[in-house]
Amino acid sequence: MRKGDPAPSGRGPEAAVSGRSRAGAEGGDGSGWIIETVVSPFHCLYQDALDFHKQSHLRLPRSEAEASRLARASLLLYLEAAEALVHQAAAELARPELAALLTDPVRPMPPMTAWSLLPVIVGDGTASGFDPDGPPWAQLAEMLALRDSWRFPGPPASRSAYYCSPCRDGSYEPLEARQAPPGLDIAADRLILPRTGLPLDPYALRPRHLDTARSVLDQAIEALDRRLGGALTKAARHRREPVRVVWPRGT
Repeated sequence: MRKGDPAPSGRGPEAAVSGRSRAGAEGGDGSGWIIETVVSPFHCLYQDALDFHKQSHLRLPRSEAEASRLARASLLLYLEAAEALVHQAAAELARPELAALLTDPVRPMPPMTAWSLLPVIVGDGTASGFDPDGPPWAQLAEMLALRDSWRFPGPPASRSAYYCSPCRDGSYEPLEARQAPPGLDIAADRLILPRTGLPLDPYALRPRHLDTARSVLDQAIEALDRRLGGALTKAARHRREPVRVVWPRGT
């Protein structure tokens, strides 16, 4: 059982520890039961991203603005989960003398460098299989670069966004590359990213873009797992959040 999963038959967290006595749950000093879990930040953030992803799809028929707001939150959480995954794996799998290369928050390594280096510092995987210009790495790098463009926006001239409407006082929607009139001279790469098709304008993000983002992240996880010889996801290591009872003692 993972923390956050529904308890079997509506019972509390003690259901996670089968065959243990319930003696002392309401007796003794009255402290009840206390459990300890080891949190997987990757699992937590990925599940949050997935929930916002689903909600974005559900809101779209009612409001594109609401769907876009949820899509932005989801995308950021997917990318935070991607970074958490590598740092978490380094802490658990890397050789002790090398783990700090990826786990030191004071000297953070660029995300794509961390993804490429992890198998090397683990030592059981392979350094091959990482082509920064090929899928899924190039797509993941593009998504991370998009996030960075939001964190470091740059001058106003680099933040132009375009919207169109059939009439001047109508409802305006984000301009798609195919809608740009030839005389306006708006290149496609000023509107969307070339590898993933994600929009540069954060207000233009839609649920379909999240479908792409999740697919890229899942493919990157699978590719990284292959480079690590299966160690990344063995026994659901990256998602596992074990639980044990710590009070009452001896139960």
